[in-house]
Amino acid sequence: MVAKTWTEQVHTSSLKFDDQGAGLKRRREHALEQFMSDGFPSRKHEEWRYTPLSRLAEGPCSPLLEPSEGIPESSDLPIEMMAKVVLLNGEFRQDLSDLSALPPAVRIQSLNQMRRTDPDQLASLLDQFLPQTSHPFHHLSDALLDDGVHIEVVEEGAKIESPIHILHIIDGQAHSGSAHVTGLIQVATGAHLDVIEEIRSTGEVLGNLRWGIGLDPQATLKRVRAFRPECASIFHGTRVVQQQGSRFDDLFSSSGGELIRNELHVIHEGTGCHCELLGAYVGRGKEHLDHHTTIDHKVEDCTSREVYRGVLSDRARGVFSGMIHVHQDAQRTDAKQSNDTILLSDTAEANTRPRLEIYADDVKCTHGATIGELDENAIFYLRSRGVSVDEARKIMVRAFTSEVFVQMEDRQLSDFIVNEIQESIQAVEVDHG
Repeated sequence: MVAKTWTEQVHTSSLKFDDQGAGLKRRREHALEQFMSDGFPSRKHEEWRYTPLSRLAEGPCSPLLEPSEGIPESSDLPIEMMAKVVLLNGEFRQDLSDLSALPPAVRIQSLNQMRRTDPDQLASLLDQFLPQTSHPFHHLSDALLDDGVHIEVVEEGAKIESPIHILHIIDGQAHSGSAHVTGLIQVATGAHLDVIEEIRSTGEVLGNLRWGIGLDPQATLKRVRAFRPECASIFHGTRVVQQQGSRFDDLFSSSGGELIRNELHVIHEGTGCHCELLGAYVGRGKEHLDHHTTIDHKVEDCTSREVYRGVLSDRARGVFSGMIHVHQDAQRTDAKQSNDTILLSDTAEANTRPRLEIYADDVKCTHGATIGELDENAIFYLRSRGVSVDEARKIMVRAFTSEVFVQMEDRQLSDFIVNEIQESIQAVEVDHG
């Protein structure tokens, strides 16, 4: 399913790239051919049955967004950062970024620069961390690959004290359009890196963001993703390859978005790996938040923990599809997965599908899901202590979402995100039943 506007735009836009490397050229041509043939999937495709892409497929966001000169106003995240990377309408903006305090252990460069100076290396990294798959948004990313960011911790054992702040701005105030951004992160053996990724958008836009991440043995990457209020249509995909003893922590937070598709694929290639996938999100109006996660336990003695919590009101819809895949050689795997959703109205809807696929016999794996309303007994208890019914509901919802942020080390940032989620909840009229 794809409108003529998309095929024309993708074909025309891809012709402007003068790729010197055969690998990049091959990758772009394959993606272009696949997207022209397949387009966007319909709801008949199992993995997309709950994701409404018909509006996108009609083509209002098919033109590439033009470079923007400014950053739309929004309250800033309270971050003490080591470096700031600004990606504005898909373009790495050196003039708006701040890399002045970057230590020698960390290198950051734009993919546009890599594409021009060392296309073979870029093609090799893409093949390693973002292999070609049959996926509409990855086809678009490859066909329209222009810019993005490559972050690499090159010094083994480096402990980077402050986080890197990555700010995505998709500015459609002038006209509708799309931005396609690819990011690559590599962390050396024994090194530790924190990343705060912030997504803001204005107007009718499509933000197509994807990451390929490689963690060497004993490396640690902790990432927080903050989707700020009033986001438009955002696809955010991440593929992580973990080597022996490495750790990957990801915390997703969203205060609402017209259409957000969050995909995570974590692969344990070495023994002793651990990953934590946490998420808290709020939907109101007709917003749609869709989470698809896969954790591939390929080898023995690895652990994972996944907790996603959503609060939905009005006619919002939340989707969670989580797969824990324990391969035959992955003995002594310990994996936990849960998805819990609170519905604040009779018209909100949640679809949840936690799954286990186990081919090893010595494992500890659990999964579960709950969908329900607020506990009226708890509300009665709070009211008996002089708390109003509205305030009681807000207290309970805040406690429900706050559990995701308990282990977050930066309390100022976690409080800011929780408060922003709380404000989104307060902006809706709670159905008192």
